[in-house]
Amino acid sequence: MIYKVLKPELFIPETKLLGKYKLWENSSTVPVKICHSKDFGTKEDFEYLSYNSFWFGFNTENHDLVIDCSSYGGMCGFKFTREDLNNKDLSKIDKDCIIYTFNLIDDLIANRIITKK
Repeated sequence: MIYKVLKPELFIPETKLLGKYKLWENSSTVPVKICHSKDFGTKEDFEYLSYNSFWFGFNTENHDLVIDCSSYGGMCGFKFTREDLNNKDLSKIDKDCIIYTFNLIDDLIANRIITKK
């Protein structure tokens, strides 16, 4: 998922975007990205690398915000839509990751920080 950032001045490393999304700088990328990440799973999920991850990277040059989710400790991409939340067979960590992702997107859009590209 790619969004356009409307308020790039809010993406400051070592602060919290909107007071809740901890930001950090990844200076090993070109261009530098300001990132946020969150993992989902139980102690056992982390032990056996079956957890899910959310990540976003703000491109400081073109002001794109790329959102990516992965599963199995980062080995597999994790693609979904809002409709996937209706799947009764969805695991808790899948559901938690999907809800977190769409809540964050909705929050950033509502605060006019990002817009659909």
